[in-house]
Amino acid sequence: MNKSVSDIIEEFIMSSLDDDSFIELSRNDLAKFFACVPSQINYVLNTRFTINRGFVVESQRGGAGYIKVSRLKDNDDNFLKSALDLCNQPLNLTDANQLINQMMDRNLLSKNECELIKTTISAKALNNPINIDNTIRSNILKQVIIKLMQNHK
Repeated sequence: MNKSVSDIIEEFIMSSLDDDSFIELSRNDLAKFFACVPSQINYVLNTRFTINRGFVVESQRGGAGYIKVSRLKDNDDNFLKSALDLCNQPLNLTDANQLINQMMDRNLLSKNECELIKTTISAKALNNPINIDNTIRSNILKQVIIKLMQNHK
């Protein structure tokens, strides 16, 4: 069975992460190395290195741009710190829901609490332009995570 370019890119990133909790990569360098377009790298990062799979991807675009892929640790305190860092940027609804699901999977939130938070941060509830929704959504989740951190000690 032939592997797709996406499979090969994923394997490369995973093998680079084996010994470290994070790696920094250049999107353009990866695209050149794998002879693909940078959007192929974005696709792999957006679909295979998600919060619900235990990863956080940070991206800085531009001339000295980079991609930082971090593996979330199993420890709940480290997870909450990583989640809090993630909320320092606007979160779209998909990423926010994946983060909430991770909190439920780690038994930090009950299923009912997750559903209530998801309802609170939904596009219907926020009813603003998307860029404003994403910022409000991040701020709401940040406060939830801070409260979980306070209760978790």
